[in-house]
Parts: sequence; C-alpha cells; structure tokens
Amino acid sequence: MFLRKIYLFIFFGFICLSTSISKAQPYIISSKEGYTHVRTGASAKSKIIAKLKENTIILLDEIDEGSENEDWKKILFYNERPFSILEETDHIEMETGFIHKSQMKELTALKKPNSEVFSMDFEIKAFRKQDYRLTYHDESSYAPKTINGFHYYLADCGLPKTAVIKATATLNGQKLHIPQKYILGIISAQNRFEYYQNGNHYFAYQGVDGSCFNYVVWVFSDGKLSQRFVGWEY
Repeated sequence: MFLRKIYLFIFFGFICLSTSISKAQPYIISSKEGYTHVRTGASAKSKIIAKLKENTIILLDEIDEGSENEDWKKILFYNERPFSILEETDHIEMETGFIHKSQMKELTALKKPNSEVFSMDFEIKAFRKQDYRLTYHDESSYAPKTINGFHYYLADCGLPKTAVIKATATLNGQKLHIPQKYILGIISAQNRFEYYQNGNHYFAYQGVDGSCFNYVVWVFSDGKLSQRFVGWEY
C-alpha cells in the first residue's frame, strides 16, 4: 500500500471492495468535565500527552489494544488538528494513547436526528485529472499523493473516478457550505451518510467497504462545522 499498512476495512468505500470486518470503531469523547486527558499508558498515573474536548471524534484501536487493563482503551486521535488537514506532507499518522472507558461513547450508539433537522449532500461529477494539480506516490501516475496541494487519503485505489465539487449541510433549516479544501483529500466520496446527534452536536458518518478505506465523520457544533475526521486502521 502507498499510504499505510492496512488490515481490515469497512468504511468510506469508493472503488475497491472488501468483505473484511472492521477492527477499529469511531467513538466520541464523552466526559462530565467537558474534556478528557489522553495518557501514554493504561493508568491515571501515566503521563498526559493530549487534552481532547467533548464530542471529539477518535478511533478505538481494537487491532492492538495495548493493555491488559480492560478499563483503559487505546485510541487513535488527532491532537489540535480538528479538520485532519494535511498540506504537502508525508506525515499522516494519527497519534495513539490511552483513555478510561468511561470517557467515550460509540458514535453509532448515539440517537439519530430527524432528517428534517440535519442532512448533508455532495454534488458529484466525473473526475478529470486535468482540472487539478496532482502529485503522485513513487513517481507513478496511478496513486495521487496530493490534489491541489492537499494530501489525498485514498491513493490505494488510484485515480478517482468521480469528484465531489460541492458539499453542503443543512442544519435546522440553515444551509452550511463546506470549504473545498476539506473535500480535496476525499474527493471521490459518495452521497452515503449516517446521521447521529449528541445534544446540539450533529455527526454525519460516511462509508462502505473498500481497500481505499477511511473513516470520515463530519461534526457540526453550535450551528457550524467543528471537525472533519478522516481516519484509518493500522
């Protein structure tokens, strides 16, 4: 693989299909304090390496739980990078650490909002590489490394067949336009969403099987986009 060693996949599926079962799951930070500390080890005495706010998207690492203490869970997360934006860089890894299981909730266990309250929509057309500035992995013309200067997360499936050219969300009757820079890294996404709600926080969760697998979660808080999580399993 061009980007990372991939094990088992379920999400964001674009072109290549797989029937494997996922070994990482998206969760949100859920704490009465409004945040939680991420630590180097499975103990409250371990060093703090990050502070994640309530409703931040993380992945529970079920491939390598890394601890015999079932009360502590190994997670994959971004620290101070809420939109997973990567510009002209090879450093794509998420950080890892431990949090107590009481500080997280499974995303898909949250309630589902009324479709009239929250939805997302992509305008999609055929991808034409001449419309974009592309760089490639390994000097090939198959696996894009960047599109218009932004890291492309789905290079394992080669050049996109389709392109998202416009993305909007509707929240409580208000149209919210998604900046194009948040689309470039996942440009071959499709109009497949699952919707969840936690208080005044809304989540649009995308995906189908694929060896170009990524988890993608759009988070809207207080009437605006607050996070775009793009993650994968190691």
